[in-house]
Amino acid sequence: MRTQSNTPIETQRWKEGEWSVAINHKDNGVQPEGEEGKRYEADFTVVKGNTAEEAIYAFTRMQQDPDFDRKVIENIEVEGKPAIEVKKEYAVKVEPTIFKPLPASGSLKKGEVYSYANGAVMVVQDHERTIYAPELTPALFSFYRPNPEGTEWIAGEQVGLNDTRTYGGKTYKCILAHQTQEAWKPDLTPSLWQEVQVTHDIPVWVQPTGVHDAYKKGDKVHFPTISDPVYESLIDANVWSPTVYGWVKI
Repeated sequence: MRTQSNTPIETQRWKEGEWSVAINHKDNGVQPEGEEGKRYEADFTVVKGNTAEEAIYAFTRMQQDPDFDRKVIENIEVEGKPAIEVKKEYAVKVEPTIFKPLPASGSLKKGEVYSYANGAVMVVQDHERTIYAPELTPALFSFYRPNPEGTEWIAGEQVGLNDTRTYGGKTYKCILAHQTQEAWKPDLTPSLWQEVQVTHDIPVWVQPTGVHDAYKKGDKVHFPTISDPVYESLIDANVWSPTVYGWVKI
């Protein structure tokens, strides 16, 4: 929703557990008498949680569903509960580029949202911007990544049930929605993460003991280990290793 004010429009507490966030700021300059309240403009909406993920969702709602967004702002009941408690699904989310780029220096205030590294960050506490990348200071930022499935685990990111992240060369599935923290690494928090056991459709070659377990034409195997190339059998009743006879590397 577009709003105007006689003071700069900043992130602020909206009500218990809710915050207002704003983008597309404009300073119209000193206004004539009687029009003072129109100096500053911005698009604003309300978030339930002070995270970059919630900000992306809220501005998606504002752009794609303005009538519902107004109900959230005005605290109107929908389906028997406050509108902000109703989570709608939007197939396409706003791009993080709607936010200004994260500055290299200067004062950052809690609740401000910036685009960063193809995603977005929300400032979670007031601080002076340092030389360190946000991912090295997770106590200061909340992260949003557009397509994070299976990407490297980082602290300061909102993760939902069944989201996957990699850590220490292993893949983990989230079993309890939470915002990641440095002390809650996947390998240390079995109450939050479950290691995904990788299964391989193509087995490792094993020496057949006879006709009953010989390989058929078209069978595929890794050889000599699961990390090595795949070979396809060119014949039926194949009891030879891929280095001897009857196989082609694919």
